[in-house]
Amino acid sequence: MFQMTLTGMKKHVGILEQAGLVTTEKVGRVRTCRLGLRRLEDEAAWIESYRQLWAARFDDLDAVLEDMKRKEKTNG
Repeated sequence: MFQMTLTGMKKHVGILEQAGLVTTEKVGRVRTCRLGLRRLEDEAAWIESYRQLWAARFDDLDAVLEDMKRKEKTNG
């Protein structure tokens, strides 16, 4: 199912649990993971703010490149 060792998976889940993003419950040999109390709203908002920042920067870069192409056509 996952392209990861069990040890690697346990490490990832442990980090998510320490961050409060998941909770785990072990019953016998089965460990069940659930979304934790923090959920992902704060992280999603942080990611969205950077997505907007980079989208605006790439839009500005596109405008500069188009201006350079236009100047190159008129001078070339």
